[in-house]
Amino acid sequence: MSNALKVTFMLRDTHETYVRLVNEGETVPHKRRVVTITLTPEQMGLLRHRRVGSDKGQPVYEEITECWIENEPFAATARGRETGE
Repeated sequence: MSNALKVTFMLRDTHETYVRLVNEGETVPHKRRVVTITLTPEQMGLLRHRRVGSDKGQPVYEEITECWIENEPFAATARGRETGE
């Protein structure tokens, strides 16, 4: 049995903080929510670390150093095609 990989995002509502500061001169913490997505086996396979060498007889693998989100135009996504969003 293998472990599932998950990607976790923290999303912040910076707009409310900005509006309260501008209109009321009041600083409030950002509201935030956390969303976790479990990757499919295919997605996990794409992220499997490759062995890049060895050190003192122990295997050495790639490391994740950066990750980012890219927005595709809605027309390029299945949901966008179905809903027109």
